[in-house]
Amino acid sequence: MGPSIANLEAENAQLRLRLESAERYTAQTLARATRLSQVISVLGHHTDFDAVIDSAAVEVAELFSADIALVLVGPDDAICVEGQWGVRDSDVPEGRFALRGLEGLTASSPVLIGAADEVAVPEWLQRYGARHVAWARLMVGEDSLGLMLLVRRGAEPFGRSDDKELGAIAYRIALAMENGLLHRRMSDQLVRLGRIQEFTSKLAGSLELEPVARRVAEMLVGEVPVRASVVLADRDGTLAPAARCGCGEEVADFDPREWSSFPLESAGKRVGRVLVAGAPDAGTEAHDLLLHLVGLAALAIDKALLYERSREQARQDSLTGLLGHRVFHEVLEEQTGRGAPFSVVLVDIDDFKQINDLYGHQTGDDALRFVADALRRAVRGHDNVFRVGGEEFCVVLPGLEHADAVAVAERLRRAVSDIVTVLPVTVSLGVASYPTHGRHRDELLVKADEALYASKRAGKNRTTVAGSDDAAGPEPVDRQVHLHILHERDPDTVVHSVQVATIAVEVGRALGLPDERLGALRTAAKLHDVGKIGVPDAILNKPGPLDEEEYRLVKTHPLVGAELLRAWGLDAAAEFVAQHHEHVDGSGYPKGLAGEEIALEARIIHVADAYVAMTLDRPYRRALSVDEAQEELRRHTGSQFDPAVVEALLEHARSVQVAA
Repeated sequence: MGPSIANLEAENAQLRLRLESAERYTAQTLARATRLSQVISVLGHHTDFDAVIDSAAVEVAELFSADIALVLVGPDDAICVEGQWGVRDSDVPEGRFALRGLEGLTASSPVLIGAADEVAVPEWLQRYGARHVAWARLMVGEDSLGLMLLVRRGAEPFGRSDDKELGAIAYRIALAMENGLLHRRMSDQLVRLGRIQEFTSKLAGSLELEPVARRVAEMLVGEVPVRASVVLADRDGTLAPAARCGCGEEVADFDPREWSSFPLESAGKRVGRVLVAGAPDAGTEAHDLLLHLVGLAALAIDKALLYERSREQARQDSLTGLLGHRVFHEVLEEQTGRGAPFSVVLVDIDDFKQINDLYGHQTGDDALRFVADALRRAVRGHDNVFRVGGEEFCVVLPGLEHADAVAVAERLRRAVSDIVTVLPVTVSLGVASYPTHGRHRDELLVKADEALYASKRAGKNRTTVAGSDDAAGPEPVDRQVHLHILHERDPDTVVHSVQVATIAVEVGRALGLPDERLGALRTAAKLHDVGKIGVPDAILNKPGPLDEEEYRLVKTHPLVGAELLRAWGLDAAAEFVAQHHEHVDGSGYPKGLAGEEIALEARIIHVADAYVAMTLDRPYRRALSVDEAQEELRRHTGSQFDPAVVEALLEHARSVQVAA
């Protein structure tokens, strides 16, 4: 007997229930799959990391019917909550914390589902009454970006289907997070590049060292970042702090265990050093940024130091170390503005071009340094010495009228005369005082300049006060004396000739020669031996006595020299050169003149020539001492030498010894 109608109806009802259940499950599965697809699509469209995290927590909580959803970022031992749903903000721990018991979550097994009393749950979540939890590791390849936690407080646990779907959504969230991190990094880098560009622009527009160094120190702390930084600048080989950030002036001991050092180098030269506390590890992006900023800093520090040196050079002469032309005018303006008396002394090296022409510019530079040092030593502590031109100096003497200023100027002149170098170095000086000679800067300088040129006309190596009688006279004629002709033949003779000229002018001045005759005397004394260019070297340098023919050739040099001077238009000096070997008793050459027949200038040159020659080594004898040479002059006074000239020279020698 077949099944009853009742049984068939019961089976039919059960079949309908199963079909309805299958339809519901299929509809639920399709809806969940659709929702999952939508969530994945939403996550895929987010490029901002924070938006990804916030969206992930909300979407996953809704998708898996969770009461709480957390997205945690970082390693398990230093993780932090970045996104959350269903938890009060005040309950979420600040900063990073450690999670334990989740070591089993790996790339091969990224999901852990279970009851709350069987699976690890953070202590601070216990108050929320968690009954069922699901952990999913956020993996991209073998790299873990963090974890996702879902919590249900109701009775329904997470099922087997949740496991697979949670793994899939965790992977998608991890990809979206990585994309967001890349986007964040790229955005951060663009912002950082903007700041670095602004930093570079500010450095390029800055020339002062301190602002440049301060920007560098602040940029290192704010951008790399490091805990503290110190920028050291190299000034003349000495490193000194130029700026600090993150540490005070009291920090002077930079322990290498805490501070890292980076050289500042530009074009192969050291311009400074950067010290940083808390430097990032080598090979990191932050370390690369640090090196980049150090490179930019080196260029900026180098430019700032160059600007600083240029400004200093504008104020200070690099060769002599004296204050320069610009500062001189500033000081002069300041002095005239005060209204108190002061004096200006212009100082010019005599025949400086001759030193350069004969011995080269290095010797000329040495002479400039020697003169500068002599002037610096000879002034008072509050006086100012300036180099205002090639061979021209100026001394400002606050509080001194011209009468007292002359005494200082004479001290300056003697200090320069005492310089020992290849050629005697002398200076001519002009003094002008405020308000006696002028009330304005330019007026004072004109007066001092006129006094200086009066000293030049008067034979050089002397001091003249503005407005004195000595300042009067015709403008000097600028003639270049060709000592280089003699220098090419016999350099030692040039040194001898310049020494003779220096002494001859002092003796002539002592004997009362007027200024115009002193100028001719100086020229003749310098060139008194120029006629020796016609005498063979073998005779000039012969170690023994000359024979008659050799002596005859030597005796021609005064006339040869005189002819050369006449050819150069120096007629007065030519006469003195022609007579400078005549003796007052008539026993000299070339004409045997005697007494007053011989020009006084020639008699002066003869004594000065003999005195200098006796104190120098000669090929045929050693040099005499100063005392021996002076005794020789006395022995031949009245026969070979003019007594008045000898006495004037000896008096000059005594005054030089006393001054020394």
